[in-house]
Formats: sequence, C-alpha cells, structure tokens
Amino acid sequence: MKRNGYAAICVGLLLCVWGIPDTVLAGPPDNYTATLVMEGMTMPLAKMGDKTRSENPMMQGMVNLHLMDAQKMIIMSSANKTYMEQPMDSKAAPSLDDPRVVIEKKEIGSETIDGHPCTKYDSVFYLKDNPSEKYKAVLWEAKNLGGLIIRNETTLPPGKMGAAKASMFDVPKDYRKVNNMMEMMGGMDKMKEMFKQQAKPK
Repeated sequence: MKRNGYAAICVGLLLCVWGIPDTVLAGPPDNYTATLVMEGMTMPLAKMGDKTRSENPMMQGMVNLHLMDAQKMIIMSSANKTYMEQPMDSKAAPSLDDPRVVIEKKEIGSETIDGHPCTKYDSVFYLKDNPSEKYKAVLWEAKNLGGLIIRNETTLPPGKMGAAKASMFDVPKDYRKVNNMMEMMGGMDKMKEMFKQQAKPK
C-alpha cells in the first residue's frame, strides 16, 4: 500500500485499557496494560516507564520485552523456558514511547475510537539525536485517557522497507532435510510436550 511515495504502515488500535481512571490525567500514562489490535489480530500489551511487553498472537507462549533505556529486546518462550537478547533494530522506526523521541503535531480533527473521544493529529516524529531522519504519522489521542495514543498510523520512508536478497530463498547448508512435519518438530514426544505446554491454563 503506497501513499505519497511512502509505504503506509498501520500500527493499529490500543483498546481495552485497564487501571486508568476515567478522570483526565495530567499527561499520557506510562504504566498500563492494553490490547493492541493490528490488522484483525489482538495482542496483549503492557507498558511501565521505558519498558514494554507484548505477547505474540501468532506464536503462543512467545513474549517480547522492549527495554528502551538499555536499547535491547528480549524474546522469551514460556513453552521451552528459554530466552534470547538482541539489540534494538536501528533501521526500524523509533517507538513513540521512546523517551528520546520528539513529536511535532498539528490538530486536524476529532474522532471517537471504541468509545473514547479522541483528538486527531498529523505528526512528525524523530529521535532527538537524529533530527534529520523524520517519520510521518497520524495519531489519535484519547481525551479521557490523559492523551494516550490509542491509534497510530505511521508512514515509513521507502529506504526503511529494505530489499530482499537471493540468499533469503536458499536453504542453509547446515540444515538437515526431513520427510514430514513431525520429524521437523523433533518427533512425537516433542510435539506432545509442546501441546501440553499450550494447553496449560495461564
């Protein structure tokens, strides 16, 4: 989907916010839980200060932690009780929750999103230490949630989309060819254990 030479990325709606009083707050809350709705999928989300947590709707038991201050991401698997760490992707658009981000906005209207009266803004945002790299976004800030952004449509410059490489479509040489899905998953015992983990009540 193209718009004005940019690739339009719809980030989605933040709905069902718990723990936030109905009274107007002094500023957007920095401690909440919510459900992120993105292109028909729902994802539990939590924010506390400069930390965010999300649960992958496509892979049950996978949790992503974004630690803005440390500029790293932790991916956890509750099924296997394993985790890995990696630095933040410097090529990705910065998060609007990042304390290093500057947001310049212009009010363009009002709209009600999921029962929340919102002010709608055209905006440009960028990192304080890299003002030359700017991103465009349309933001919906809920008036009854202290200005919490509950919808965000961000537009990335073409260069941020990246390009495919031929190597992406080759099977790595150290991979072993198997005959079926069960064998690829590690056999019946491994599959049974995975299903048991997924069936456990949270």
